Amino acid sequence: MKKIGLVDNLFEIENDSKSEEIFYDYRGVAGIGHVRYCTSGTAENMQSILNGAQPFERRHGRLWKRFGLAYNGNLTNYQKLRDGLKNKEDYHLDTQTDTEVMMHLIALSLRKLAGEDKNGRNIKPNQFDVQKSLMEKLDGSYSIVELFADGDLVVVRDPFGFKPMVYGENSDFYAVASESVALEKLGIKNFYSVSPGSCMVFNTQGIKEKQLINNKRKARCQFEFVYFSKEGSVFDNKSIHVVRKKLGENLAKIEPLRDRIKANYKNFVVVPVPRTAIPATESFAKKLGLEYSSAILKTNGKRGFINKGNARKKIMEGAYFVILEEVKGKKVFILDDSSVRGETIKQIIKPVLNAGALEVHYRSTEPPIRHPCFYGIDFPTKKELIANQYNKKDFEQEFAKLINADTAVFQTLDGLVDAIGFKENELCLACLNGNYPTKGGKKLAKEAKKKWLVYKDK
Repeated sequence: MKKIGLVDNLFEIENDSKSEEIFYDYRGVAGIGHVRYCTSGTAENMQSILNGAQPFERRHGRLWKRFGLAYNGNLTNYQKLRDGLKNKEDYHLDTQTDTEVMMHLIALSLRKLAGEDKNGRNIKPNQFDVQKSLMEKLDGSYSIVELFADGDLVVVRDPFGFKPMVYGENSDFYAVASESVALEKLGIKNFYSVSPGSCMVFNTQGIKEKQLINNKRKARCQFEFVYFSKEGSVFDNKSIHVVRKKLGENLAKIEPLRDRIKANYKNFVVVPVPRTAIPATESFAKKLGLEYSSAILKTNGKRGFINKGNARKKIMEGAYFVILEEVKGKKVFILDDSSVRGETIKQIIKPVLNAGALEVHYRSTEPPIRHPCFYGIDFPTKKELIANQYNKKDFEQEFAKLINADTAVFQTLDGLVDAIGFKENELCLACLNGNYPTKGGKKLAKEAKKKWLVYKDK
């Protein structure tokens, strides 16, 4: 069952009888699901979007060859794998998605690794062999769930550990999710990270786990810590909330207006935007002895940067409401988690100034984003990134002018790494420093750089 809209809409949660009917129709001992944001969509291409929506199903008469598949991430060698399926294996592909490619690769491994019984009939291969064969072909980020019709629930996390993935159990069931808060909502308090490069098989016999590929180099996505993950989540034993508070503390340590603040701290107020910046704002304000205020309210829950062009503009226009009494006659620090294109913050500062703020000072918990992401975050081109439109040395001053702020200060790379608590070579910082951790990422960056000559590094 697939549908465009919120999860509540899919399961008709507000209609008890209809919801019960849906859950009854889809009852079973196991299930997988996938939720993602849609970055585009019109009445004309909704069917195309649904065709590419996960989970994908591989149909087959034999139960151990029939499975559903869903994953989070992005394959950097997708085109090479796709071409291989079309040219070598003579496959016809129905979509332009890497999920379909992955599904066919699993099916091929099942066929190639299958044994034979004494009557010459295929015997199901070892799941760990199948998944290792898959992993050896993939380059990029991936957290995969596969549900086989014979009862195996298979979980795979890429060797670099780009994305979070956790599992746990209670007295009734096992559960796996991309964020720990999802398990906590099910009442599972004891959860564990799926190890990078490992595979887990859940079935009625219990859990089996095996490390299939052991990378010394890890590459956890730093943007998950800064923005994407829910505040209450834990990513490889690091609390997202604690990391974000530390980001605010580290920003306060490099605050250039510290002396002005000490001289007249009552004239300043610190405001978070969006909600993901609240923990950092609280710790930033506390460190500098400033008043914290939730003076800027968001009128909708949509994320601007993941949408395209006009859709993004419509979301941002009128999306923020400023409480006049909180900022009038004040010098306002606005703490943002990050700035990708620089468009959202312009829409925020304007009403703050209109409400009577004397000064506006922009602070970002994330360093300037200068490079595209090929691992699943939606800024795939260097051209669209605001940090690339100015000289590195003058960027903060030019950015402040662009957004009509008095000053702008961005987190340092050292401050970010320190706040997250992993070593630099245990994180993916490619969008900040251009050092892509996988061969496929390096190749895409090299190929794309030829198209970015007008935006080349300064």
